Amino acid sequence: MNWYSFLFSEKKSYRLVRHLLFWMLWWVYFTASFYHYEQSGLRKVEFEPWNFPFFIKSILLLSIHITSCYYFIGYLMPKYLFKAKYAVFVVHILLLGILILFSSYFIYKTILPLINNAFNYEPAIANQNIWWTSITAGLLSAPKVICAAAAIKLLKRWWQKQKEKERLEKEKLMTDLQLLKAQMHPEFLFSSLDNIYLLTQRRDIGRASMLLLKLADILSYMLYECDNKFVPLEKEMKIIRDYLVLEKTIAGNRLEIDIAIKGEPGNQMIVPLLLFSLIENSFSYMAHKKLERNWINLEFQISAYEISMKLIHGKTSDSSVVPQNEDSINKARKRLEFYYPGSYELKATAEEEIMMTYLSLVLEEPVNEKEKIIYTPEQLMYDTV
Repeated sequence: MNWYSFLFSEKKSYRLVRHLLFWMLWWVYFTASFYHYEQSGLRKVEFEPWNFPFFIKSILLLSIHITSCYYFIGYLMPKYLFKAKYAVFVVHILLLGILILFSSYFIYKTILPLINNAFNYEPAIANQNIWWTSITAGLLSAPKVICAAAAIKLLKRWWQKQKEKERLEKEKLMTDLQLLKAQMHPEFLFSSLDNIYLLTQRRDIGRASMLLLKLADILSYMLYECDNKFVPLEKEMKIIRDYLVLEKTIAGNRLEIDIAIKGEPGNQMIVPLLLFSLIENSFSYMAHKKLERNWINLEFQISAYEISMKLIHGKTSDSSVVPQNEDSINKARKRLEFYYPGSYELKATAEEEIMMTYLSLVLEEPVNEKEKIIYTPEQLMYDTV
């Protein structure tokens, strides 16, 4: 049993232990702080003997505290406080206070003398003022334990709401990831397959096999490997390169691609499809079928603790794609905020014919920095796995 299960589990055994422990601690505090001889000046404080009559009296008063406490946190708080019915809530509190006072008075006036007579017990504090004793034992003591229990309940409620919020946010992000995995445009898939088919018809088996293998790697990565919370950065970047190869194959001479990479991914890990989604989104902005010539400039810089990506590309003047792509940027920002809070910088700037996206992300595992690697369009086109 860990501390989280002990504090938040709704299992009956855990709840029983929690409540018993709470009331045992309160009983010890209440009896030790209330039942003692009156003192004056520097006289020594003396406590009543902890005998059976004393135990019965303390349990009777404790029953008032328990009843009023559970009534407050189990009925008044959910029914009135949490529903913002404050006026009715205050009225019930006043009525509860009056009920506590008269209950304590009844115990001191009627029940305690019977217990003392039954056990021939002479109380340590004689000739005490019953009303004042009832106020101190009930009306002044019960609110202490009620406030403590209410504070615990409110803290647990706040904690559970935070956990529920995190769970829903995580589920939403996972749903967004599943949608992201499924959003690859059918046009891209069909165009890739058509190009592979044409290459086979031309008996260019080498290029056709290479492109088919890259397409299979992309689909396998999206369907299976992206179910993990983190994936190797090297794998994410390889999928990006494969994707650009296929896009270059589809567009032909109408698309120019320039990639520059500084450093190597090494053993770095990253959230799946984080970089890929931004690059895939850029082709919606370009809409290469609507422009005679498109271009994309992509640069990665990988250091020991950080990766940065600068993506610059052409942009169509069609305004219908802007809201959709802004939504994609916002979803990427939410994923970054969830997985890398305070450890990222994402900027997207759109001009009339140019779109620039910049992402800087703090990584955990170190990498060994290498010399700058430049991929020419020819290398990109015929790059093998």
